[in-house]
Amino acid sequence: MPIAWMTSLAPVFEPALVRAEINNAGEEAGPNAAQSAISAATSGGTWRLVRTPNPRGGPDAVSVMQTADAARSDIDLVGLTLRCSDTGFDVLVIFLKPFPPRTHPKVELTTGGATVHLEATVIPPGAAILLPAEAATMVKGSWQSSLELAIEIKDDGNTTRGVISLVGLGPALSLLTSNCPSR
Repeated sequence: MPIAWMTSLAPVFEPALVRAEINNAGEEAGPNAAQSAISAATSGGTWRLVRTPNPRGGPDAVSVMQTADAARSDIDLVGLTLRCSDTGFDVLVIFLKPFPPRTHPKVELTTGGATVHLEATVIPPGAAILLPAEAATMVKGSWQSSLELAIEIKDDGNTTRGVISLVGLGPALSLLTSNCPSR
């Protein structure tokens, strides 16, 4: 399942890298599967809505994603994802380089001059961290009136910094919630 989750990120962040999806047996599903994943990504401003079919036949994985500002961010920071969940939506930060399992990176989020310190959880296979529920509350509230999010992640002596645009967050969140599968 982690491979399928990672392939769902590729169409949004690097379409040229997607050649085929991997099915449950570990075999390439062919070029049409990758093309359908790319065409399933729908633009919502600079936020992108992505719907990834569940290989086991359950509800699709639905998320909206925003890439980090490449000129103002470390190369390892890919972007921010809001993903449908049983409790509404989860807030994840996506990276190129995976974190070790069972670590809890320290995250500093700054919007409009206000800074919040949180502890995140690494999501397998390690290239994403899940922010606590407090981040979802900020997405629904104070982040909607901010233009950008400055982020700093510290783990085991390493620091990753970056900036992510929040322009269009309100409409992107509405688009996400209207597309989340009923659970």
